[in-house]
Amino acid sequence: MSHLEASNLYNVKGLVAVITGGGSGLGRTMALALATNGAARIFIIGRREGALKETVSLAPAAAKDSIIPVQGDVTSQESLRSAYDKIASQTDHVDLLIVNSGILGPPAIIKRKDDGSLLPISELKDYLWNIPMAEFTKVFEVNTTGAYYTAIAFLPLLDAANKRRAAPEKNKLSPPLAQIIMTSSIAGYSRRVPFDFAYNLSKGAVNHLVKALSTSLTDYQIRVNGIAPGLYMSEMSVGTNFEEGNKGVSDGSFDPEKIPITRAGGEEDIAGLVLWMAGASGGYLNGNITVTDGGRLSVLQSSY
Repeated sequence: MSHLEASNLYNVKGLVAVITGGGSGLGRTMALALATNGAARIFIIGRREGALKETVSLAPAAAKDSIIPVQGDVTSQESLRSAYDKIASQTDHVDLLIVNSGILGPPAIIKRKDDGSLLPISELKDYLWNIPMAEFTKVFEVNTTGAYYTAIAFLPLLDAANKRRAAPEKNKLSPPLAQIIMTSSIAGYSRRVPFDFAYNLSKGAVNHLVKALSTSLTDYQIRVNGIAPGLYMSEMSVGTNFEEGNKGVSDGSFDPEKIPITRAGGEEDIAGLVLWMAGASGGYLNGNITVTDGGRLSVLQSSY
């Protein structure tokens, strides 16, 4: 029963991956998880060269050469084309594309007075209206439009990975098809707005994009799945939900009214998830969005 051993179920040895937003947060953790477990090459794309190099520096000594930084901006077709060309010059295929870049938007929520009462409608209108439209739209440029064009940019290398697969054998599990994983958020499901309207709406669009692309790319046998995280410590979340230096991963770090299991997600949570999705254990996933949030989404929904 060796095929049921964890070393086979979560095997990513030899895998070639591309990760956008690999210079920090969840993207960094996913890159390090793949490198630590034997992926052949992980190309990490981001705007900040220093952050990308820091990700490389955090990898185990034996895996540092497998993480390759590529500067790029997902909101620019020219930049994405350049990143693709650089990667295509170093590999003839990509097994896994993780579309992970994302930003928060301007803080736009339904505010209340200090005593909990509603703002007068004129004050609410002024507060929401005075946020520049360009700031609102920028969130969609990164989180949604950027995600779409990143997926499209790498289709040829994903297709090439499928063409390298061995012919199927009767009663033997075929290796996973090429896969795109998009990082969304539980905010894409929630009608409450704990951060801002633009972020929630952009992530709702990403959730739909996962479903639409997984259907549209069926004939090309390129799978598309999603991850919808709750609270994980990152550059985006420090200052809003986390104190500097506190990852919040121990029991009791959060009230159960905020996160039912009372802690945030840790590196092990997201690393284990991506290894599951990337290995043979995740080969049957397509059009699926996995929520990893300690029960926070159910609290947000029920308290609305």
